[in-house]
Amino acid sequence: MTDIAKILARTPAFETFYTVDEMDALALRYAEDYPGSVSRAIVGASRKGHPIYCLSVGSGERNALCFACPHPNEPIGAMTCFALLKLFLEDPALLAETDFAWHFVYCADPDGTKLNEGWFKGPFTLRNYARHYYRPASDLQVEWTFPIDYKSLHFDKPIPETQALMGLIDELKPEFAFSLHNSSFGGAYWYSVEKDAKFCRSLETAATRQGIPLHLGEPESDYIVRYSPAVYSMMSMKEYVDYAEKYANGFGADSPTCGACSADYISGVCDCLTLIAEVPYFYNERIDDTTPSDMTRRDAILAGVERSENLRRLMQRWRDMSEQLFSADNPFPGLLMDHLDACESMLETRRKSAVSEAFDVPATVSEVRDNLYISHYNEYLFIGLLIRAVDCEEARRPGREIELSLRVVRDEAEAALSRGIAELEKEAAYSVIPIKKSVSVQIESAFAAIAHLNDEVLQ
Repeated sequence: MTDIAKILARTPAFETFYTVDEMDALALRYAEDYPGSVSRAIVGASRKGHPIYCLSVGSGERNALCFACPHPNEPIGAMTCFALLKLFLEDPALLAETDFAWHFVYCADPDGTKLNEGWFKGPFTLRNYARHYYRPASDLQVEWTFPIDYKSLHFDKPIPETQALMGLIDELKPEFAFSLHNSSFGGAYWYSVEKDAKFCRSLETAATRQGIPLHLGEPESDYIVRYSPAVYSMMSMKEYVDYAEKYANGFGADSPTCGACSADYISGVCDCLTLIAEVPYFYNERIDDTTPSDMTRRDAILAGVERSENLRRLMQRWRDMSEQLFSADNPFPGLLMDHLDACESMLETRRKSAVSEAFDVPATVSEVRDNLYISHYNEYLFIGLLIRAVDCEEARRPGREIELSLRVVRDEAEAALSRGIAELEKEAAYSVIPIKKSVSVQIESAFAAIAHLNDEVLQ
């Protein structure tokens, strides 16, 4: 029986996030300071040639693979990797007790992570995060470029960073795989291939122990199945394809440009407990309010769709004004373009699915706030990407003015972002979650998974 409270008491009190250079320096220091205990291997390289490292500890016959920054705007997992590594190096008995060898890819996308470093040292506000946010286009994301050949979806262009993870998965055949993610705004939630009720409760306990609310609003995608209040079925592109066939007659011209996720790939390699732990930077105190509201769940969803549609039209106008003026190698507009290409079909699918009788029930306060306000923060992040795209063009032309249409787009986008953030701050006042608490949730989630696999319990 693992005493998780004693373990979590040793979680470092991180004040800010490590930059990529700081991560690499710390990894090297651990390898040099513990030469007989930790190995440091280069398992691949980014598209710009930055090494992708894996740190390994333990001699158990089974393998646990943890990989962080599969989305480069999500650095909490990197801090979790280093916290777990430090814990195991300082307590070899605990490491042996897990009966696993542990492998940590602490930064799966170093190039993209570097483009987020503008907010890593704070201030931690909705606006600062949105203005320094970066995530690449869908077909350049580590988590969503695994090969897939399923029905109408065919993708076989894994980027180098994804190939590095594929090689590790093929070699290790992990029994536990932990894809370390985090969300922007909301509460804590998980995706899991394991739906055992006791295991799900143990994950939710990890958040409540830290005073972090559970995300009790809508799942990120409509095909996702809720196993417990904040634990969902694993994200899967195969499930998404099936869902699109059922509600939208397939993808047609809106077929995704990306591939499968890591869980899809792992399921074809080995029998593995694959887990994603989503912990937020910001939360609203009413995100876990399950009292009934005066709206039906259908009306809440449709109201949210209407708000998204209004934002889509605005962003489409900006796209029409600016798209041809961006350099081909400008990294910032890609994800926005992907979103706009898929958004209309996605919103129509959401409208159709809400017709189901299952949605003709009172929405909780949490579901209403999620549909009307909190979920739209991700759309503000797209606006932030557009502003950064214009800034990038201006920085590349020192001494020359950018086109008038780009200046108009930037000014309008800045104003829209300010309005959106102001509304969110008014309607869903937020708090910043200390990094230590979020890391502790992911650490406890990892131990809960190991305890489940070892048929043990956490104390």
